[in-house]
Amino acid sequence: MKFPTKGLPKEEVLAKIKKKKEHDFDWKSGKIFCSVYDGGEEAQEVVKEAYSYYLTENPVDPTLFPSLRDMETEVVAMSAEILRGDEAVGSLTTGGTESILLAIKTAKNRAKVLKPHLKEFEVILPYTVHSAFFKACDYFDVKPVITKLTGDYKADANAIKEAITDNTILITASAPSYVFGVVDPIEEIGKIAEEHDLPFHVDACIGGIVLSFARLGGEKVPDFDFSIPGVTSISMDWHKYGYAAKGCSVLLHKNKEYRRFQFFVCTEWSGYTLVNSTILSTKSGGPIAGCWAAIHHFGMEGYIQLSKDQLETTRRFIEGINAIEDLEVMGKPESSLLSFTSDKLSIYDLMDEMVERGWHLQFQLSNEYSKSNLHLTVARAHKDLVDDLLKDLSEAVAKVKKKGFLKKAGTKATVKTVSALAKNMSPENFEKLGKLLGFSNGKVPDKLALVNEIMDVLPEETVKNTLLEYFNDFYTYSEER
Repeated sequence: MKFPTKGLPKEEVLAKIKKKKEHDFDWKSGKIFCSVYDGGEEAQEVVKEAYSYYLTENPVDPTLFPSLRDMETEVVAMSAEILRGDEAVGSLTTGGTESILLAIKTAKNRAKVLKPHLKEFEVILPYTVHSAFFKACDYFDVKPVITKLTGDYKADANAIKEAITDNTILITASAPSYVFGVVDPIEEIGKIAEEHDLPFHVDACIGGIVLSFARLGGEKVPDFDFSIPGVTSISMDWHKYGYAAKGCSVLLHKNKEYRRFQFFVCTEWSGYTLVNSTILSTKSGGPIAGCWAAIHHFGMEGYIQLSKDQLETTRRFIEGINAIEDLEVMGKPESSLLSFTSDKLSIYDLMDEMVERGWHLQFQLSNEYSKSNLHLTVARAHKDLVDDLLKDLSEAVAKVKKKGFLKKAGTKATVKTVSALAKNMSPENFEKLGKLLGFSNGKVPDKLALVNEIMDVLPEETVKNTLLEYFNDFYTYSEER
């Protein structure tokens, strides 16, 4: 890819972009169950226009653009209201991952002041937590202490209590967990956090909005917010079920005493004094304005109705999937997420069949607590597609059965070969691995069942190494792609 010598007019530039988008998934069809949250055409237009007003403005210096500071503090205050945090304060971040990174950073900074003797820092992570917590531990040199789940896929409070040491700086839990859509026993864990004088972060990134507005609308949902003693911080994403533009999450702290450990102040360098509330310095003001606009567009009544609809749609999916022979929804989802599996069918062959029918579900590999499964993140766009998905899913199951694709884990010979190549990832071996699995020049094979079945039985380090090398190649420019 050579740098363009001359600039192009607007029409030509946009035409090139549209051409590239031809191969992207058509999310407007509603047949995607991850990554995209469509609030409808009118909401999209409101958010887009508000976002574009602040495309150039940079909130790094709040004195230059006080309107952005005002909108951020207003969104934080409204978030605190629905999460029942009377003294709660917080910041808007670029997403759930940044909110979780900051929650870990805050806990470590606090511990360094209150426990100056600590040489090692530990965070308790029930197996329900999102991968962002492991990223945070990697970034901030914190040891993750993983605790087991109960039979209903929830965090085991007793295991959390037993895992506490003098090095523990934070306890975490999910409301709900991404994988299973169930809410951890927040009240029970909160009591443990109080008993040991430890901060307790609740990850409500994907479920906080739905659960909060469903409660406000009279639905019976599990309590998870600041009304629970012991909860000291909560993350919640407005760019998911708040239908704001991508790049807007909120991290709330119980009060300003906790939040002060989140900030970064730099006076050591030769430039201007820098004060950051979040990880990024320079960023667009667009997500802040887009979020503020979305909240005012939908209002309390709008979000209550959306949340009720999403929970009802989820229940319809659960009932319908459980009615299909050889499929089973895992656990008892309490929000708008669910996973389903099978003891008799290859769930990955089923995934391929659904892709052929135009659907994109999310596959999840097996682990010590759950079988391989397919995941649905249910949103506004799926309300009128329940029957269509269930029909295609039932037909896909029948086709997998007819073809005789029984649950398997790839041939032993293939697994052995992949494992050997992955242990010595030379350029030659990487090319051989790509040909064996169907990956080449950053292109993904049409069928992924075999790849996923193999990944399911390889050692974790082998899988990590293989994925690392593949994505290192995937994000490298090549004229052949």
